[in-house]
Amino acid sequence: MKISVLQHAGFEHAGILRDFMRADGIAFDVAALDDGDAVPMLDPYDALIVLGGPMGPLDYDAHPWLADETALIREAIVARALPTLGICLGHQLMAQALGGTLALPGHTEVGVVEITLNEAGRRDPLFAGWESTSPGLQWHEWQVKELPPGAVPLAHSTACQIQAMRAAPRAWGVQFHIEVYDGTINEWLAPEGHELELQRIMGPDARNDFGSQAAQNMARLNRDARRLFDNFIALARRPAEAVEA
Repeated sequence: MKISVLQHAGFEHAGILRDFMRADGIAFDVAALDDGDAVPMLDPYDALIVLGGPMGPLDYDAHPWLADETALIREAIVARALPTLGICLGHQLMAQALGGTLALPGHTEVGVVEITLNEAGRRDPLFAGWESTSPGLQWHEWQVKELPPGAVPLAHSTACQIQAMRAAPRAWGVQFHIEVYDGTINEWLAPEGHELELQRIMGPDARNDFGSQAAQNMARLNRDARRLFDNFIALARRPAEAVEA
């Protein structure tokens, strides 16, 4: 198996998912779109993972490659039925690519929050082995407002009604960050201005508060991520006609 990974910022990389892929002998290529890499040709790949990033999903002026990326996501899901997993920004871009709408509610959901699976989520094979409520690490403003036609909501939090969706028979999006690992918080806060932004949201002790939340939940976050990743790979390996919609 070979996976294409779309990356939007070097500090927001695939994290623990890289460890999973290496441990499982899964080849992967990273397209660093923020560094000028072109969107990849999809022919060599068996699946697509679209990561998060600090930019807005509609910020085409500052990041014109977002338009090409959105078109690529649409091609992957609609034209190719390529197994696709979107994370945070990737989740939002997937919704946009398939005809959903996005919103900027005016508040930031940040920290470890409770993710609740609905009935469809509890049945969906992507979440097999998950509990009905689980911690999820967040840092986002934009969110999916209206689902694309035919998409199914799978989970919510108090501040975000679409924390996960099945956008197509072989395409899923999650608003929370399944890729986090021990180094994530320090990496996210390294770029200039990021810690000040977090302090604006969480207060002067934001780094410690955010870091403590992540550390206290990291074992569970990584366990759930492993299950979700394993489920995604198992679904990606099945013929398209064998995956239930």
